[in-house]
Amino acid sequence: MVRFLIQVALLLAVLIAAWRSGGKPERHVATIYAAMLVIGSLYDFFAVPPHQADYEQLHLVRFLLDALALVAVVRVALCFDRWWTLWVGSAQLIAVTAHLLRALEMPIPAFAYAVMERWPVWIAILPTGLGTFLHRSRVRATANST
Repeated sequence: MVRFLIQVALLLAVLIAAWRSGGKPERHVATIYAAMLVIGSLYDFFAVPPHQADYEQLHLVRFLLDALALVAVVRVALCFDRWWTLWVGSAQLIAVTAHLLRALEMPIPAFAYAVMERWPVWIAILPTGLGTFLHRSRVRATANST
C-alpha cells in the first residue's frame, strides 16, 4: 500500500508539473498514466474480489489498459519530437509483453508477471517528469534570450 501511495504522489506531482509547465507531449503522457491509475484503481476497488488480486491469472482489464496506453504513448512519440517518449513507450511495451506472455500461458512466474506489469509505470513517471523539467528549461532559456 505504501508503494502505491508513493506512486500516486509521484504521478500527481508529474501530472501537475506537466499541466503547469510542460508541453503537449508531457501533458498527454502524464494524463495517460493518470487515467490508467484512476481506471485501474476503480476497477480493482469495485470489480476485483480480494482473492483474485494475485498474478497467477491474466489481468484482462489491466492488459487492455496497458495496450491502450502503449498505443497512445507511441502516437505521442510519433507526433512530437521528444526522446523521452520513446523510453516511456519501451517501458509500456514491457507491460504489454508481460500480459501477452500470461495470455499465451507461457511459464512465467507470478512474481515476474507482477514486476513486468507494475514497474513500467514507475519507469514511465521518471522520464515524463524529466521531460517536463527539460521543456520548462527550454522555454525559460528561450524567453531569457529574447
